[in-house]
Amino acid sequence: MSEEITKIDRENIIQAFDFSTANVPIIEENLIINTRSPWVYYGIANMAPQELIRLYNSSPTHRASIQSKWYGVRGEDITLSEEIYNTRLVMVNSLGDNLFDLWSKCALDFILYGAFSINIVWRQDRDMGFEMYYMDCSKLRAEKSDLYDRVHHYYYSADWAYPKKFVPRKLAAFDIANEEPSQVFYHTTHSCGNNFYATPSYWGGATAVASEIEIYNWWYNNICNNLQPSLFVAINSGIPDPEQREQIFNNMTAKYGGSNNAGKLFLTFSDGKDQAPEVTQITPNSSDKMWIEMAAAVQQAILTSHQISSPELLGIITPGGLGTPDHLEAQDHFQHLVIKPIQTEIKKVFEKLLLLRDKRPAEIVVKQFNMVTVPDVKPTEVVDVNKDVVDTEVPAANNPEVNPITNE
Repeated sequence: MSEEITKIDRENIIQAFDFSTANVPIIEENLIINTRSPWVYYGIANMAPQELIRLYNSSPTHRASIQSKWYGVRGEDITLSEEIYNTRLVMVNSLGDNLFDLWSKCALDFILYGAFSINIVWRQDRDMGFEMYYMDCSKLRAEKSDLYDRVHHYYYSADWAYPKKFVPRKLAAFDIANEEPSQVFYHTTHSCGNNFYATPSYWGGATAVASEIEIYNWWYNNICNNLQPSLFVAINSGIPDPEQREQIFNNMTAKYGGSNNAGKLFLTFSDGKDQAPEVTQITPNSSDKMWIEMAAAVQQAILTSHQISSPELLGIITPGGLGTPDHLEAQDHFQHLVIKPIQTEIKKVFEKLLLLRDKRPAEIVVKQFNMVTVPDVKPTEVVDVNKDVVDTEVPAANNPEVNPITNE
């Protein structure tokens, strides 16, 4: 009996496959695994900013959210409240950048990473102030802090995936008492549990962002890999050698392939019809409906993490909703609860830098980007109790035939 079981086991081998598990990206500071290097790891593999960039470039809803917030925060231009001093905003460095160029780039970094950085280069005569250059904070890593949690240096590398090839350069942190000519001004808001790096405000929706990417990957791979062959050819005159089989396959592919005959070729060889392989088509299940429902829930989670109350702010049309009062209310909410707090945070930093550079106070005024041009005016209904028909009265401001003063 045992010999029969052994024979069955040898003929029927069942192999278990380990399916890959989803890894949710994590933003954390790691002081343990890199005890030999002077910088603090930003994420498990020291590549957290690059992971943020990947999510930004791969998720359509997430990217649209960041872009809309960026357009709102940077505005169309920035000036000073005292216009006679606007020359202070021109030529902030030898490359010819003005302050709005730095403002625009730093605003995007602050929204994407939760932080931004500026390279401060002091002039030989420090009374003449300093130049300001944009610095990509995704390429910065902080040095381990002292006993007072102060960071005195940062390390800059063009590619942190290969630090041996792109050797990190040590730069002093911004300090007006430090004699180093080139310094790093790194700004971020307080993040609970973090002492060195930032956590973006939308990070509560990181799982949803990663889920949206996987949903679109599933659809794409399902289209590419789950289509059935359009041409099945069975040659029952015997099994040729491998070179002849490949030659036959190439000839048939050249004849029936191409963009005008899109599809897949299924070619088999056998010694006769009785030994020809049996092809069974697996009917796809209805899981695509589940993915569609999930996509809607994931999109809403991403919008919530960005504090966007209406998808129309991103150009995502809601049937019957574009230009309605609800949309205007969402725009007002977005402007006052999302855009202005970020603008205020960045304004304080740039005003402080202008004060340190010029030794003169500065008040930055942002020329706001107008995201919605639909007027917030609705027709008023005038009801006459003596009539059965309801008349719609157009406001005087929108009716050229009505005197705006007498309203007649």
